[in-house]
Amino acid sequence: MQFSEIKGQEQAIHILHRAIETRHIAHAYLFTGPEGVGKKKTALALAQYLNCTNKADGIIQSCGVCPSCVQAQSGSQPDIIVLEPDGNSIKIEQIRTLLAKVTLRNYDSTYKVILINDAHLMTEQAANCLLKTLEEPTENTVFLLITSQMQNLPITILSRCQQIQFQSLSPALIQELLQKLYPAQQSRIGLIAALAGGSMHTAEELLANEELSQARQDFYQLLAKLNTMRPAQIIAWCEQWEKNKKMARTLLELGQIWYHDVLLTVMHSDSRLLVNQDYLAELRTQQLAAEHVLNILQYFRTGMEQLEYNASPRLVMEVALLKTQILISK
Repeated sequence: MQFSEIKGQEQAIHILHRAIETRHIAHAYLFTGPEGVGKKKTALALAQYLNCTNKADGIIQSCGVCPSCVQAQSGSQPDIIVLEPDGNSIKIEQIRTLLAKVTLRNYDSTYKVILINDAHLMTEQAANCLLKTLEEPTENTVFLLITSQMQNLPITILSRCQQIQFQSLSPALIQELLQKLYPAQQSRIGLIAALAGGSMHTAEELLANEELSQARQDFYQLLAKLNTMRPAQIIAWCEQWEKNKKMARTLLELGQIWYHDVLLTVMHSDSRLLVNQDYLAELRTQQLAAEHVLNILQYFRTGMEQLEYNASPRLVMEVALLKTQILISK
């Protein structure tokens, strides 16, 4: 993994480049930010660079061909140790085993780099065990803790690490990356990028989700004819999401995207700006006032907020759709 392969995290990469240039590599970093935005890739790129034996002067990039880089890229570099959760947690036994390796002499590397993925899943005992080493770091050892839930780490761990914040990826960047990785899925990529919430991991999950394709089709067919439906029909349709909070949230996001496209349509914007390119004909039939569309978008936003407070997915969907129907029927 090379720094040049990390997209959308210019600020984080700049901080690491500056540390390398000034030779002020911290003994422990905490890479924090949303899931699926490049934290682990950046950690692997840093680990590979630190132990590259063929660095070019003035270029902060590992060579990719020396024995250490080749081993790093295959996951077999003995001085780059990656720790993953065991089930739903990182246990004290895992940390003890890890720290035993830290005390061993490096095989043939400048640094021993320890990458702890999902560090927030450390048990209290595991975190306390690691803390002792972070307080008295071994020379030429770098810990890279990765988390999407920094608030769940003990303050004592946070205080021993230099924190580097990673940002959500833009929909445009996610779309660009998906187009390169999945050229056969072009028709869905724009929508997936809009739904991904800034996470490449989420985007790839959505792309592989066949249930999503059918749910989207059914939901958009419902929205296209919402003004002709009886309230009882809407309520009956919502019953299927009684216990599926995740899909209810996705549908609310889809609803926002649909009505955002409707807003662009009624404002006579360039149709190339629409996310739902495969529903252009249906969108053009939605003759709504712009202020009504803005109100509908708020209904869906409110529904998403209510889901965060464990409201019933079925009831949230019912309220959003029934209020929308009342408005578009005026």
